[in-house]
Amino acid sequence: MKKMLLSLVMAVAVLSFAGISWAGMVSGELTKIDGSFYIVKDKAGKEHKIHFNDSTKKTGDVKAGAMVEVDEANGHANSIKVAEMKMDMKK
Repeated sequence: MKKMLLSLVMAVAVLSFAGISWAGMVSGELTKIDGSFYIVKDKAGKEHKIHFNDSTKKTGDVKAGAMVEVDEANGHANSIKVAEMKMDMKK
């Protein structure tokens, strides 16, 4: 009974994040890591709050200020990849 109740509570918690962001790719600046959430600001200036955990595949140095690409579904990051920075070598 306790396991079923806990499962129900967890399902409700996960579904409550579903309205935050829908499935797809989110690209932009990782402005903040807040607990178990990435806050990513896209080119249009919209902030996406995306949940992550140990199952989220991370590629590169994932930290605030990095340009990232996040593959997410229902508000959960399946993977996050730091985008390569283009170097401007003008002198």
